[in-house]
Amino acid sequence: MTNFILLNILIISIYIYIYYKSRHAYHMLQLESYKNERYIKWIKNNKTIKIKELVLLIPSIILIFNMNLGLIINVIWIFVLFLGRDKYIEKKPLVITSRIKRMYVTEIFILIIIGSILNIYRNIYLIIILNILVIFSYIFILFVNIINLPVEKSIQLKYYNMAKNKLKSNQNLKVIGITGSYGKTSTKYILGTILSQKYNTLITPESYNTTMGVVRTINEKLDNTHQIFVCEMGAKNIGDIKEICDLVKPNYGILTAIGPQHLETFKTIENVRKTKMELIESLPQEGKSFVNYEDENIKQITFKENNIKFGLDSKCDYYATDININEFGSNFNIHMKNNKEIMVKTKLLGIHNIINIVGAVAVCDELGLNKEEITAGIRFLKPITHRLELKRNLNGSIIIDDAYNSNVKGAKMALDVLKSFKNKKRILITPGIVDLGEKVEEYNKNLGKQAAKACDYIILVGEKQAKPILEGILEEKYNKENVYIAKNLIDAINKMNEFLDKDTVVLFENDLPDNYL
Repeated sequence: MTNFILLNILIISIYIYIYYKSRHAYHMLQLESYKNERYIKWIKNNKTIKIKELVLLIPSIILIFNMNLGLIINVIWIFVLFLGRDKYIEKKPLVITSRIKRMYVTEIFILIIIGSILNIYRNIYLIIILNILVIFSYIFILFVNIINLPVEKSIQLKYYNMAKNKLKSNQNLKVIGITGSYGKTSTKYILGTILSQKYNTLITPESYNTTMGVVRTINEKLDNTHQIFVCEMGAKNIGDIKEICDLVKPNYGILTAIGPQHLETFKTIENVRKTKMELIESLPQEGKSFVNYEDENIKQITFKENNIKFGLDSKCDYYATDININEFGSNFNIHMKNNKEIMVKTKLLGIHNIINIVGAVAVCDELGLNKEEITAGIRFLKPITHRLELKRNLNGSIIIDDAYNSNVKGAKMALDVLKSFKNKKRILITPGIVDLGEKVEEYNKNLGKQAAKACDYIILVGEKQAKPILEGILEEKYNKENVYIAKNLIDAINKMNEFLDKDTVVLFENDLPDNYL
């Protein structure tokens, strides 16, 4: 009877502790897009096996010789582990999606089976297995994800076919695909705002730029009154863009940039180029492509007919001149086909947003919007959340929020914007740039060099992320006293508050998700 009570106390204690740990494992798996290979890499790069949990091997051995004593020590140590459990500060909390719920059901089912067999047979080795599950709980969740994959694939196929049928039923819908290493989300919002002056326009929300994100947008938001669908297309592997194109069949394609983004999976710029070009190659014969001709990698590509170039150079089909940029925004002229020209004023910051606007204007002109509709749409443009979004605090200080997702070129442009604030104390807060593969140290070192030339004070977030950035900063003979390495974002903000006054401008450049810090 004593064994039975102790056994069930142990089972309940272990299950409570595994539940707590599995929540964090699910969170990391979700941030890694449920991709097993990426999740395995995260496990390898982080200390998921704790020494304090390896102590469970001691009661496991004792169980073999003395079950009562082993159970007592086991229960005590699980209790100690729970009291001393790691506390995780989540910037973006776990989203309890239907997929996460299904994984919880599978996990609970496995644990119930083990617990039931254990109660029937009281097998010592099953108790040892439970202790091993505690130690290797992150790998256990990987196993749960593998078990659920066939179910998830069948569910995804069902929703994919629903979206496909919905698109077929809207024969008059024009689809505009947007892809690029950076700039695609900003261009999407700009284009959607201007097009809405003439057409009933749907855009993929936020960063719904994967195949299933696009599927969800179509199933939940598209209806037969929509005339244009602006579809952002993201990619981390060759074939990702083609997969989305096979679904939505774009009539027009916008290529914003080709650069060193997601090199963790792409490995080379050439693979990035191939993948981004999948959009252009998917266009029908009568379709048109619009490309940012300020991008050096795009300039090297030979495009087919029906290609429209946009940028700042008069060699482009659409280009901007007479550019005037200040801390409040910019004004400039856009030269269009047929000698048309419009004067533009916008609150958006940065030269890259001027290029994005020119690209959007090119598409709108081709789709029949007149000058009045285009200029009206541009007037409605608002800074996009976390993308060079300027915020003014009550004490007069200025925050430039560019925290969404940093890239090599975007970070340089953001620092140029920060630099433009004359007679201000300029502060940078950044964890650096990730997902750059073998180039991560090189590019972050360059980021440090650029930061040293633009900032009066630099706050780096995350000790392991800070090393190459700090190297670059110090190579520029920057005063080390003006650099602070914060443990996390909260620590960084606390440090920032020591400086904040009416003469301060702060740039938040990137905000890494929890799986990188």
